[in-house]
Amino acid sequence: MRILICTVLTMTMLIAAPAAMAEPAEASVGMKILDFVLVRPTSIVISAASTVLFIGTVPLTFPMGVSYDLGTYMVSVPWRFTASRYYGNFSEYRDHRTIEGRLIADSR
Repeated sequence: MRILICTVLTMTMLIAAPAAMAEPAEASVGMKILDFVLVRPTSIVISAASTVLFIGTVPLTFPMGVSYDLGTYMVSVPWRFTASRYYGNFSEYRDHRTIEGRLIADSR
């Protein structure tokens, strides 16, 4: 049990540290706390479950040719939401791309 708790805490800190480094001051303190206490841990669990589900379905989806798109939405998107955004901000990512990792087109 101690190993599980240490592993979860280590994963949380490894994911939390980069997100806290270059954080914009736009989100309120309450949203940041809510994000750190509730949203991030839940996102870690959902991302891990989604990744396991994707790995389990690869033998079925690969022959059909949908495994790349499925992988993007079942693996990449949940992990980007978990680790690549600022605290308290649910739509802006540190690399200024969309949730799928695509470049945002300039509106100029």
